[in-house]
Amino acid sequence: MKNEERLVVDGYLYGNDADVKLAKEEKKTIEYLETKINYDDIQTTLKIYNKAVKDRIFKTPVGFEFLKKMRAEMIKRGMPEENIGAIPLYQIFSKEADVRPVRVFQIKENKSDNKEILRVSLWANIVLVVLVIGMFVLTLFGDNTNILNYKYKIENEYSIWQQELEEREAVIREKEAELRLE
Repeated sequence: MKNEERLVVDGYLYGNDADVKLAKEEKKTIEYLETKINYDDIQTTLKIYNKAVKDRIFKTPVGFEFLKKMRAEMIKRGMPEENIGAIPLYQIFSKEADVRPVRVFQIKENKSDNKEILRVSLWANIVLVVLVIGMFVLTLFGDNTNILNYKYKIENEYSIWQQELEEREAVIREKEAELRLE
């Protein structure tokens, strides 16, 4: 009997501890909402009700009871019942489920088609690998600077500049030496 008592919340006996925890959390949410909701402001109450239903805030009978109370308060204060959405339960209570036609997609196994698809896929992959290798070759040996060859390109550029500067300095030194001799 004590084991059953720990599974009871607001007169409802739940099947496991997770459901009890959920019901207790919903009870705290309800206590908070009760302090904030002004039932005389029907439009605000309707917005809160619709948000709670849309976001599936309540999943246990404790929460459904609160939604039913909100519904009753809005009707009592003059809100037409057809303006208030129904409380969705999101579960089936009877053993017989609705029989609805289900679309079944059958995959036809035709081995010749599978072999053809495999062959086309293999060739497409080979072409793609060749293209990727070609892109790397162009990147490595192309004239444009890129992330793979920027170091060498910059080093070559600086070495060319340094060589030109050294040649100019040599020419200037020769001219200076000639001027001194004269």
